[in-house]
Amino acid sequence: MKDEKAMQNTVLIADDEPEVRNVVRRVLSRHGYDPVVASDGREALSMARVRKPGLILLDVNMPGLDGFAVCKELREEPSTRLIPILMLTARMSTDDKVTGLGLGADDYLTKPFDMPELLARIDTLLRRNHRMVSANPLTRLPGGPAIQEEIESRIGSGEKFGAAYIDIDNFKAYNDAYGYHQGDEVIKWTSRIIQEEASQGGSKRFLGHIGGDDFILVADAASMKDLCGRIADRFDREIKAWYNWSDNFRGYVQAKDRRGGLRKFPLARLSIAVSTNEKRPLTHYAQVAQITSELKGFVKGRAEKNKSAVAFDRRTY
Repeated sequence: MKDEKAMQNTVLIADDEPEVRNVVRRVLSRHGYDPVVASDGREALSMARVRKPGLILLDVNMPGLDGFAVCKELREEPSTRLIPILMLTARMSTDDKVTGLGLGADDYLTKPFDMPELLARIDTLLRRNHRMVSANPLTRLPGGPAIQEEIESRIGSGEKFGAAYIDIDNFKAYNDAYGYHQGDEVIKWTSRIIQEEASQGGSKRFLGHIGGDDFILVADAASMKDLCGRIADRFDREIKAWYNWSDNFRGYVQAKDRRGGLRKFPLARLSIAVSTNEKRPLTHYAQVAQITSELKGFVKGRAEKNKSAVAFDRRTY
């Protein structure tokens, strides 16, 4: 079975003109793509269902089943619904473009086209779709694949950066006491305050959502201490608004523990574990993940009741 990366690199060229298919196939091959071709609409549908390409170049004017009909069927099937479609046509009519976009096409290119423009549009659609598919459905923040890509990009650039693993402690107890819908709202609020604090600075910063109540914040190493401190302080100030008066007054909620017994849990707080390459080199994503995971256990153990904690990796080896 093809892996996900190989599937994303596959481009289906659906066009009834042999010259167009051959030229585009050669150009895509030279630029590292894996092109496959279809000469009519029905063949395009069949290949899309079987190959699950990363992107489809779909000619509007094809015999039997035209590009509009193919696009409509692709968008109606769950297995092909999210594949980006770039429609190709010799028609200049705005109505045709509106029709294609209305059926779910992602972009439109009029023949004859320049190859550099075609390549640029393919690259843009693939990158945008990669971000969309990997995004967390609750917060719409980039998910696991995009997080790994960002960290590996920082490593490759040689810049000094930090990766902060941000986790909401005592969140299960909050869910049990206030319900999962309210818990989802707290997760979305947490993502907003992290983004707002991270936006206060000129350096490039990235926030990803691993899942549940876990986030990854990537920023330049020099700003991480101040940034994480501000996030922790703001969370502690504002989290009280998500509890009722009596729980705030007591400083805890009552919820069942893993054994089913009733237990007192402190209010939610953040545990922030930060790994940087200031004192030792970071060479790959798995290393960063391991360091922050180990550090997360340490910071959870030393956190004070109802107060967020931040810990940095100080090792030099």
